[in-house]
Amino acid sequence: MPMKALPYFLALFFICFESSNATTNESKLFQQLLKVNEQWNNQPENQDIIALSEIKNVTTFNEWIAQHLMLVEQTLRARNTKHLSAQQIKNRLQLLDKLNGYWQAEIFPVNDYLPYKNPVFIDRKGTHCAVGYLMQQSGYGVLAESIDTKQKFAYIHDIKISRVKEWAQEHGFTIDELAWIQPGYPPTIDALDMTKGFDGDVNAIAIHASTGYVYAAGDFSQSTKGQSCNNIAVWISGFAGYDWISVEDGVNGTVHTLMIHNDKLYVGGEFTVAGSVSAAHIAVYDIYLGQWLAMGGLDSTVRSITIYNNEVYAGGDFTGLVAKWDGNAWENINTGLIYGESVRTLEVWDNQLVLGGNFDLTTGALRKHVATYDGTQLGTLGFGTLTPVNDFEIHHNKLYAACDFASGTDTCALAVFDTDSYEWQVVVKPQDSQSWLNYLEGNAFLSLLSDNDNLLIAGDFNCFSGMTDGNNLLNYTSVSFPNDTNTYVSLQPLLTTNAPLNCIAKLGLDIYFGGVFTTNAYNDTLNHIGYIQLLTVGINNNAELKTSITAYPNPTANSFLLQSNNAVTKIIRYEIYDAVGKMIIHENINTVQKDISLQQFSSGVYTVKISTANNSEVVRVMKY
Repeated sequence: MPMKALPYFLALFFICFESSNATTNESKLFQQLLKVNEQWNNQPENQDIIALSEIKNVTTFNEWIAQHLMLVEQTLRARNTKHLSAQQIKNRLQLLDKLNGYWQAEIFPVNDYLPYKNPVFIDRKGTHCAVGYLMQQSGYGVLAESIDTKQKFAYIHDIKISRVKEWAQEHGFTIDELAWIQPGYPPTIDALDMTKGFDGDVNAIAIHASTGYVYAAGDFSQSTKGQSCNNIAVWISGFAGYDWISVEDGVNGTVHTLMIHNDKLYVGGEFTVAGSVSAAHIAVYDIYLGQWLAMGGLDSTVRSITIYNNEVYAGGDFTGLVAKWDGNAWENINTGLIYGESVRTLEVWDNQLVLGGNFDLTTGALRKHVATYDGTQLGTLGFGTLTPVNDFEIHHNKLYAACDFASGTDTCALAVFDTDSYEWQVVVKPQDSQSWLNYLEGNAFLSLLSDNDNLLIAGDFNCFSGMTDGNNLLNYTSVSFPNDTNTYVSLQPLLTTNAPLNCIAKLGLDIYFGGVFTTNAYNDTLNHIGYIQLLTVGINNNAELKTSITAYPNPTANSFLLQSNNAVTKIIRYEIYDAVGKMIIHENINTVQKDISLQQFSSGVYTVKISTANNSEVVRVMKY
């Protein structure tokens, strides 16, 4: 069967596959270097030159780039240069000395322009790529800046400026050698702040689809801008842009869970008052009436709320651990099957309510952390998971569980329920130590979100994959290929924050996340909540999508050319939408090409809908 297409930001990121096929360490190292630069395949020395003993404890992408440049430098020094003049040899050796200092410093450009691996000649802070640095150090800084202005993201073989070849010859290098020096840089995903967040932790996020309002709740008293909002607030657009607004008077204690159903916001946690009503750990807010409503009470913390068979269920630390709201009071549905600390999460799957948490089942056999309810009685779902469950998510029609990490071999980070064996299978396990390929360490996966082919995971962990490292937010994907019985797993770090993430939610292209953190990797102030934008449609410099319309250059600094691939197909209309789906430009035309300016708009990804006489197409254009 054909390979299922991966989303482009995953397909072009560094993907490390965990394969059951045994390969030598040397082969793995060579494959890793290919991810830094595919030109490794084109060298006469090939992988025989790799000093494997010198590659040790390499984990971060900067370390891999440094190792790549170290090996390239060593090889270029050893090559026969008898065909070069004495001056060319002198210039070459001087620049190899400069290259040595460059990789030793491990200060490389940051790719915060593009959501895929790509060269960046000079980054926003003025850091030059390896080739640009050599130009600068040899007195050709103007040439490097010219390339950056005209072809910032070009591979060496694609640079059209003739002076590059002349500079290379003067300094004793071939264009192929420069192409080998030039690495691609892995992407960084920029976390966007939400008016600088709150003065305390965010534990839950819920989005009201019809209004686009983002509700956040946790343990805070005000927004960073000073708006009083006791433990719960809503992010809405006002006259001065987006801001956090109090949900009436909030609640008087920590919130652990939010759920929106039929224009009502259900809130659970550790509180006794919501707005003006008494509320023992659970209450409901009518979004359109703008008022709190009492919803009975439970005798301890509520950690999860959901709807099953049109009735409200709650899980938590209270007596019985799980209860149903009958319209007047809470009914304990646990007749003794489960006991323990807490029900942390509830999910409706396969026509039943699935309970997850930290508990045991009184079945005689050792069953833990997972139970079911069919509307009449509690039941089992296999033998449960190895460690406590924090969240469930349905992804590709399968039920996944995010779990606590534990020491030793009897642990899991992510499990999936296999309907054939009727048992839970561990699909991601934390590793106790780093390896050259990947690692995962920390305390827990806390929240899951299915997004097309991707399963996003938030929590308290560190992750390294390929040359990309990060913590607390990653993307999990399993991939199968034609004529291959193996399943390959990719763990792709998406973010770095200074403390754990507790929750994630999605609206359009925006992924919202909340937690304990206050900053990201660049020390940008987030204060417990922020969002990122992930793309699901590819952006191609050369318009590799099989369409009759292309956009070039893409990415672009200011403008791009929308062009038909043949003279017969004319563009009769185009519409451009921003990231939240608002149309910002539209025009009726009748031509095979149109130059379009985005100069007045901010950096980001724009969706371009193009109409021809017989078809309509969509392309994405990124402005940096």
